[in-house]
Amino acid sequence: MKICIVIPLFFLYSLFLWGTQVAHGELSKSEMSRDEAVKLFADANEKYLQAIKLIASKNLPEADHKLKEATEQYETILTGGFKNGHIYYNLGNTYYRRGELGKAIVNYRRAARFIPRSVDLSANLRLAKDSTEDKELSTEIPAIVKRIFFWLFFLNQNELSLVAISLYVLLMVVLFFSNVCKYGGIKRIFIGISSVLFIVVVSLGLKIYLERGVNHGVIIASKCEVRYGPGEEYEPKFEIHNGAECVIEDEKNDWYRVYVKVGVKLGAGSEARAGEKTGNEVRSGWLQKKYVDTI
Repeated sequence: MKICIVIPLFFLYSLFLWGTQVAHGELSKSEMSRDEAVKLFADANEKYLQAIKLIASKNLPEADHKLKEATEQYETILTGGFKNGHIYYNLGNTYYRRGELGKAIVNYRRAARFIPRSVDLSANLRLAKDSTEDKELSTEIPAIVKRIFFWLFFLNQNELSLVAISLYVLLMVVLFFSNVCKYGGIKRIFIGISSVLFIVVVSLGLKIYLERGVNHGVIIASKCEVRYGPGEEYEPKFEIHNGAECVIEDEKNDWYRVYVKVGVKLGAGSEARAGEKTGNEVRSGWLQKKYVDTI
């Protein structure tokens, strides 16, 4: 009876996880071979390194040309179906070197979903965000929370899935031996593994919701106006700039309703500055989709 209950539940969960991956194109058929992708990735890395040397020698036009070529190659790999944290990270680096902070940040954020433990990624993301004109309101998760729930921040979605599957298999093995032997402590082992599996599955569900259920975006235009409604006939509320992050709450035609994660002055069209008077009613509004790149 226990097996008949647990197995269908886990099957439904696995089917749900598979469905979310298909919906977001993670299991789509690749349009290029792995060897082609590896070769293109290596060539793009070489062009990026050449660009760094050219920047050091003050040959900026040629450096920009190399960076543009590297950018196009990284994006070709991603378009070809290869989603990888290191590709997103390197793409973010090329955009940062080209001065496109918004596109750098959005690719760093994408990379963080694959390689959350990368120290270099965290440092570069922080450097890019410190370079933006709009200063983000403090939303830092307390260090004590990160320590207590370390697995949620230490592991990516695929790794959490693998842990959940491994625990489930171990649970089934324990359940099998509980029926063939009468070891007294096996019940406690079963309860312990079940508890850990429950925590991991809940954590995985939370991670999927945070990464998939909430639609995040980054401003990629040099500046844009957030308006009271979805149209240019509406008055502007405030102005935000390249690299500002937002949460997309709704959409209508070519417009997004967003909640902006930066401090902004009360009043229309004013620039955001840290420490100035802000209000929740001011930090939401409508802006055109072409100004936003979704994470």
